[in-house]
Amino acid sequence: MGISTVILEMCLLWGQVLSTGGWIPRTTDYASLIPSEVPLDPTVAEGSPFPSESTLESTVAEGSPISLESTLESTVAEGSLIPSESTLESTVAEGSDSGLALRLVNGDGRCQGRVEILYRGSWGTVCDDSWDTNDANVVCRQLGCGWAMSAPGNAWFGQGSGPIALDDVRCSGHESYLWSCPHNGWLSHNCGHGEDAGVICSAAQPQSTLRPESWPVRISPPVPTEGSESSLALRLVNGGDRCRGRVEVLYRGSWGTVCDDYWDTNDANVVCRQLGCGWAMSAPGNAQFGQGSGPIVLDDVRCSGHESYLWSCPHNGWLTHNCGHSEDAGVICSAPQSRPTPSPDTWPTSHASTAGSESSLALRLVNGGDRCQGRVEVLYRGSWGTVCDDYWDTNDANVVCRQLGCGWAMSAPGNARFGQGSGPIVLDDVRCSGHESYLWSCPHNGWLSHNCGHHEDAGVICSASQSQPTPSPDTWPTSHASTAGSESSLALRLVNGGDRCQGRVEVLYRGSWGTVCDDYWDTNDANVVCRQLGCGWATSAPGNARFGQGSGPIVLDDVRCSGHESYLWSCPHNGWLSHNCGHHEDAGVICSASQSQPTPSPDTWPTSHASTAGSESSLALRLVNGGDRCQGRVEVLYRGSWGTVCDDYWDTNDANVVCRQLGCGWATSAPGNARFGQGSGPIVLDDVRCSGHESYLWSCPHNGWLSHNCGHHEDAGVICSASQSQPTPSPDTWPTSHASTAGSESSLALRLVNGGDRCQGRVEVLYRGSWGTVCDDYWDTNDANVVCRQLGCGWATSAPGNARFGQGSGPIVLDDVRCSGHESYLWSCPHNGWLSHNCGHHEDAGVICSASQSQPTPSPDTWPTSRASTAGSESTLALRLVNGGDRCRGRVEVLYQGSWGTVCDDYWDTNDANVVCRQLGCGWAMSAPGNAQFGQGSGPIVLDDVRCSGHESYLWSCPHNGWLSHNCGHHEDAGVICSAAQSQSTPRPDTWLTTNLPALTVGSESSLALRLVNGGDRCRGRVEVLYRGSWGTVCDDSWDTNDANVVCRQLGCGWAMSAPGNARFGQGSGPIVLDDVRCSGNESYLWSCPHKGWLTHNCGHHEDAGVICSATQINSTTTDWWHPTTTTTARPSSNCGGFLFYASGTFSSPSYPAYYPNNAKCVWEIEVNSGYRINLGFSNLKLEAHHNCSFDYVEIFDGSLNSSLLLGKICNDTRQIFTSSYNRMTIHFRSDISFQNTGFLAWYNSFPSDATLRLVNLNSSYGLCAGRVEIYHGGTWGTVCDDSWTIQEAEVVCRQLGCGRAVSALGNAYFGSGSGPITLDDVECSGTESTLWQCRNRGWFSHNCNHREDAGVICSGNHLSTPAPFLNITRPNTDYSCGGFLSQPSGDFSSPFYPGNYPNNAKCVWDIEVQNNYRVTVIFRDVQLEGGCNYDYIEVFDGPYRSSPLIARVCDGARGSFTSSSNFMSIRFISDHSITRRGFRAEYYSSPSNDSTNLLCLPNHMQASVSRSYLQSLGFSASDLVISTWNGYYECRPQITPNLVIFTIPYSGCGTFKQADNDTIDYSNFLTAAVSGGIIKRRTDLRIHVSCRMLQNTWVDTMYIANDTIHVANNTIQVEEVQYGNFDVNISFYTSSSFLYPVTSRPYYVDLNQDLYVQAEILHSDAVLTLFVDTCVASPYSNDFTSLTYDLIRSGCVRDDTYGPYSSPSLRIARFRFRAFHFLNRFPSVYLRCKMVVCRAYDPSSRCYRGCVLRSKRDVGSYQEKVDVVLGPIQLQTPPRREEEPR
Repeated sequence: MGISTVILEMCLLWGQVLSTGGWIPRTTDYASLIPSEVPLDPTVAEGSPFPSESTLESTVAEGSPISLESTLESTVAEGSLIPSESTLESTVAEGSDSGLALRLVNGDGRCQGRVEILYRGSWGTVCDDSWDTNDANVVCRQLGCGWAMSAPGNAWFGQGSGPIALDDVRCSGHESYLWSCPHNGWLSHNCGHGEDAGVICSAAQPQSTLRPESWPVRISPPVPTEGSESSLALRLVNGGDRCRGRVEVLYRGSWGTVCDDYWDTNDANVVCRQLGCGWAMSAPGNAQFGQGSGPIVLDDVRCSGHESYLWSCPHNGWLTHNCGHSEDAGVICSAPQSRPTPSPDTWPTSHASTAGSESSLALRLVNGGDRCQGRVEVLYRGSWGTVCDDYWDTNDANVVCRQLGCGWAMSAPGNARFGQGSGPIVLDDVRCSGHESYLWSCPHNGWLSHNCGHHEDAGVICSASQSQPTPSPDTWPTSHASTAGSESSLALRLVNGGDRCQGRVEVLYRGSWGTVCDDYWDTNDANVVCRQLGCGWATSAPGNARFGQGSGPIVLDDVRCSGHESYLWSCPHNGWLSHNCGHHEDAGVICSASQSQPTPSPDTWPTSHASTAGSESSLALRLVNGGDRCQGRVEVLYRGSWGTVCDDYWDTNDANVVCRQLGCGWATSAPGNARFGQGSGPIVLDDVRCSGHESYLWSCPHNGWLSHNCGHHEDAGVICSASQSQPTPSPDTWPTSHASTAGSESSLALRLVNGGDRCQGRVEVLYRGSWGTVCDDYWDTNDANVVCRQLGCGWATSAPGNARFGQGSGPIVLDDVRCSGHESYLWSCPHNGWLSHNCGHHEDAGVICSASQSQPTPSPDTWPTSRASTAGSESTLALRLVNGGDRCRGRVEVLYQGSWGTVCDDYWDTNDANVVCRQLGCGWAMSAPGNAQFGQGSGPIVLDDVRCSGHESYLWSCPHNGWLSHNCGHHEDAGVICSAAQSQSTPRPDTWLTTNLPALTVGSESSLALRLVNGGDRCRGRVEVLYRGSWGTVCDDSWDTNDANVVCRQLGCGWAMSAPGNARFGQGSGPIVLDDVRCSGNESYLWSCPHKGWLTHNCGHHEDAGVICSATQINSTTTDWWHPTTTTTARPSSNCGGFLFYASGTFSSPSYPAYYPNNAKCVWEIEVNSGYRINLGFSNLKLEAHHNCSFDYVEIFDGSLNSSLLLGKICNDTRQIFTSSYNRMTIHFRSDISFQNTGFLAWYNSFPSDATLRLVNLNSSYGLCAGRVEIYHGGTWGTVCDDSWTIQEAEVVCRQLGCGRAVSALGNAYFGSGSGPITLDDVECSGTESTLWQCRNRGWFSHNCNHREDAGVICSGNHLSTPAPFLNITRPNTDYSCGGFLSQPSGDFSSPFYPGNYPNNAKCVWDIEVQNNYRVTVIFRDVQLEGGCNYDYIEVFDGPYRSSPLIARVCDGARGSFTSSSNFMSIRFISDHSITRRGFRAEYYSSPSNDSTNLLCLPNHMQASVSRSYLQSLGFSASDLVISTWNGYYECRPQITPNLVIFTIPYSGCGTFKQADNDTIDYSNFLTAAVSGGIIKRRTDLRIHVSCRMLQNTWVDTMYIANDTIHVANNTIQVEEVQYGNFDVNISFYTSSSFLYPVTSRPYYVDLNQDLYVQAEILHSDAVLTLFVDTCVASPYSNDFTSLTYDLIRSGCVRDDTYGPYSSPSLRIARFRFRAFHFLNRFPSVYLRCKMVVCRAYDPSSRCYRGCVLRSKRDVGSYQEKVDVVLGPIQLQTPPRREEEPR
């Protein structure tokens, strides 16, 4: 084709454009059609939407006399002789498939018109059947045209002339491409061009002033944003710009306003964030931006400020209001301040610049040689400005590097290291935490506010800068693609490989397709290519022109991808067109989705999808030489080389991290000693000590990169659980397609067909390119829930089978699908295998989801009928109940290693059963029957001795004997009866969620729900419970705030403010479902509280109970949704524990300030508003003092009592303040049997998690460390009132800001009045607090002052040029507490007041105890003590410091780590009377010790285990090891398992000897293995000493192990094993004083005043122990022995005149009697809680022989052990004739 022909074709094309109403380009407009080879002149781009003539001249000067030539050449290169319309049409948006494109034509602009799709080279139209704004929204978003304003059909924009490409398009509105929506199929339709679909987008309106060719390729949608519903949008109008104005919401196609009732900055913050406009500066009402004219769509909006969409906030309901347009709400957002006149075309074109949260801010690094190092510059108000280096550090630099995609910060140079800038200085005093997304999100002085010059310009060097030597900014990609990158003119393809997913890699650059050199080319690079092209993952990355040599330019060389980049050109490379190779080195790729894949060999696994990048872009992980990707030698890619890991400390914790990181399940083994062969690269890691919870292997503690002391014969390996099931993976069999819902594999998809809409119908899965059905065997709502969630259709209301939606015609792809309901994709559920089935299409499975438009009413038979199995933390474990009649009762079975097995009933109780019921979603346990009540199982017995606490998530998370390890038969199979089993005959799960009430919550049973009605909002009103399909009320008998608290918490409404009865909120009309509800306040659901029974009551609707929750206190005057209110406990107080829900308050020990009682056990739980944290301090604390607080103590937990971090354990007066990490804290007070004191008074307050502090002043002569005190919270800076403001408060401010000591504490707005809220008032600090909000205060935003009283400070940290008022500095109170008991697996501690100076004469002891068979390692990070080692020092002891050897003495300047030989270590810190310094900070962690020997001290015996491999390593067999004094008794013989030799050694027998002194009882024995017979011997004997030791007064779970310290003497290996344990005591009622027959019924029904007989017995094999009844307390509650109690005996002193002891037949037994009583008529049950003391027999000095103790100092003479037991309930047989209360 000649030049003239080309010009003729161009003229024809212009004719087509003119004929459709297009524009005629002027000469200067031709450049819009040319991919320019140089960037636009920035001055032109800043001011004009059109390119200047100079730009064209420079383009022509590149060597093209005709500016269209390069465009035509690139078009011809694609295979077409004629440039298609897509070459010229700027409306085209290309999708993920290289041959598809989208445009709007004939519509007066690029953003409106007839919809046309380029399919197979032709532009075709879309039929308007089912066409609506959901479909149109996808079109608008795909074209960058905002959102859809209209979706006209009937050829509104004229009839098209090409094929009709799509029909019945049914988008959800969230798809990325129009062709990703469900549709009839390509070219499959039943319509004509008279039904062509059209679209009008929001961006079409302002386009009358812009020419189509100059419209930016990437335009952000203007203002409206879509919410959770596809047809809702939000905008601000009439305010001058997009970020301020009247609030309007698009609802049902019309824009309406919002009423200003309750409107405040919380609501406005949601608007600003939703629109990307920063935060709210103001929330004006009263139609400040003019009155609207549409409907008023929302009223009484009450946002918390955290919602994602305005309509997600609580409100009155759509179109429900009581106001007029004079009350239209408005918003002023922070973003308008920096965006006076943004133009789309002025956006920075440099690749290194990135947009922040505001559309006109950008960031770049300049003058550093590449894009990832240089001077920091920020685009602000259209100009590039610099950042001052004050406070500049690597935290700030990290934000810059991450924002620019440049890795992490290697350096943060200041002093204009990269030259001085010339623009404005836009930021100063930047103080990033390092976690911000944008640099301008960090705290700073304010825009253009600074006190520095350009000689202080800040710089950054990022980690990615090292691999980018020469790219220059102007060559950075500027263009677009068939797979579009971030630049509009770049594209990527694979050619010459037979299909689109394999071949030679080619990149379209400057209009020409070029190749990539294979230097450094590997599967990381290939993975990026495959993912970018939608071709799955890389199976191979061949080089050497495997797919033929290219002919174009070589555009890239030395490509070094991490594998996570979105585009190939985003990877580090040498620069465009910079290379040192030829076409014989052209790189290629074979992707998993290619049609013909070679068979991958094992060596190709690790470097493809099995390798995973860590937190650094150049790290990766793989397993090699193991036969598949999930087992083998561990190798880490570090600095470009694959290296191995040393097996020192290597165990399954480390291996679990590897398996999880690689997506290979969990670790089944962690072999060392180069089990999978020796590696050849560097050894990159050693001494890896993972906790098992890390995300990446390199995140675990280790010795440091390339630091090791081992060889390749110690290379570590891993065998993961997934390796067993992956013998023959064939990645090439995954299909290739776009899909309605893509799964984890790129070519699988899911749809519902033949059901009338997209959310109901026959289930079909796209597999290998064909849609197939699913068989209904095992099909239930668990499976259906996965389908509905995957398709975005809500939840499953029904799971019909039997081809309910018609029979399919394709293959049956899945059968026996058994989902737990939690999977992300249907194909992730267990199933028979692809295409493996035994059914026909008459069994095709279907689904009806909640989001379907027309739901039939399913009947109760749709309740899941399968095995109710749920997946646990391991992918192949499951749980079910069988043979019980329904899914919530039956024999317990666990799926383990592919087989269902049973659980033995040893130790089986309701704690275990509760875990089963909760795991299966069956409520709670009503019974835990054993003895194979539901029949004997036939499979393996997989678990025995299960001992759950009841809080575990999975049954297999409970302690047990080990998998398949048991000593029982199937006649002991365990069973469970759950609460949900009783109510499953009638509930209909498909109906309960149809009530659209915000307050409704589902309980643990699927058919129960809760709501509050008739109270004006969702958090107050009459209590109603949905039971058996009907809403019923609750009677107010016994109704109080404990019950109401449960309701409020369950509904997410805070806490209870009131619990009104007497039908305060009107009488209900349904059944009365509950009566006599008696909650403790701890329950999760109201129906979990004790009550009379369902539908059992003696009241009427005039007694209906109500609740008023704290969340109803919403008003427009407070920043938070709750009032900070202080509560005070009256003194003297007898309260012992409780729930504290207010923002601040106080509480105290029982009877404070009088003496607290003995044996107190009190728990306070504090819960404040979400997003807040808690400070706790003690005004006074006087307990029984002890160095490690063993007697009376207070424990502070970060969260709940049982499962959270221990913040501290104290018993000495302390000024320390404890701070939680979130909004919950638990305090546990415990006193023992003897000494008493006045106890404690504690206070707490709360503060927002985002609180930040600064000083503000307008006079720079004061410096940075003086000014008005301001606190940041929720987007606003507020001030502090000067009431109570003294030098002590100023000290805290100065220390918190790092400004030295306080010089002056100023009030009366000395530094000027602030303008924000007054955040704090009445602040009272001791001076030692770490933050200002740790000080006691009035509560956030609670004050009685104005800005004339704003507080300020002057600190010593900056030189003062102006004299200021001076106040004498007062030293803080030096009372303090140090040391403590640390029992977590890891943690840290520091010297008192660190990093401030420690006090004189300190003596602190930290006892660290971790779990059995672990060791403690302590690391000292910063030690600054008085010089020398004789004055101030730290001592590290190998065990308790009083009786254990000294490991080391740590002195000034020392660093290092020390490890114990057991699970106990003591650290002692000593300071003298003179010099003090900063002190020290230390960390500790635990790691497993050698597991060759193990000892457990159980209640009745010792259990010693010895590894058989350890014996074999010493030359012994398992049968050689015996108890040294074994006399042939059967009970003394060991149990030999495949891995262990296990001895069960009684405390009284098998040669165990007992030794007692004043502190301990020690039970010891020896295990020996000796060389038998013969004349000579060549190996040593083995002697293992096992010892269970009991400490005085309490059982301490402490263990000393000397496995690694083997002493060889007299040819004998000596191994020491010491462990600690405790006693069990059983207590029962007996029928008579003969104590022959125990009472077995529960509850025990008795007559009033009847004699009751109680016996307690020590369950221990040692006969020489005695038992003493110390205290017995009666209560009507089983779990509350503090609120309402009656003492029978206390501290050995009889309190009830009917109580009497009996002589006992044994010292191990205690007997007594008392007479039955009752508390009140409403409390029919009585529970008994007794505290027992275990002593050494015949020891007159012990507690057991001292009787009644009123109050005395602790005895130190003899061992004693306290045991708590609970007995009951007792119930009266008949109602009493007269009231008899305890005397």
